[in-house]
Amino acid sequence: MKSMKNKTITEHMKEENIVYSYTSNQAVEDGILFDMNEMKGLINDVEKGIFSHITSNLLFSKGYMKEGEDINLPNLLDLLNQCGKIMNKDFDKKGLIQVDTFHSGEIELPNGEKQMIFIELNETGRFTILLPEDH
Repeated sequence: MKSMKNKTITEHMKEENIVYSYTSNQAVEDGILFDMNEMKGLINDVEKGIFSHITSNLLFSKGYMKEGEDINLPNLLDLLNQCGKIMNKDFDKKGLIQVDTFHSGEIELPNGEKQMIFIELNETGRFTILLPEDH
């Protein structure tokens, strides 16, 4: 039996392994997630990046966006950069990322505070950035 770490993304998302399904698109419609594709034109090749969604709770409560205002693009890019560094710790010596479905680490928020975050594989084959309470 393969360990979870050695499975491919496709193997993790096989229909017979799914107990309950709440898609990222449903969560975007419900206001739970922010779709990174909304940043097309502001962030180059955002649709090709490893991050597809961020929880609205993280964006609105931690200084990345305020209700009725535009997103703070420099702060968002800093968030993505910090999350990329968390992901980089899981690269092997050959430069290949291991197929881990879950990552965690600490980031610095726009106000300077430290915050634990989770990064989890979603059904799109890309990752969602979330606060622990959103997991």
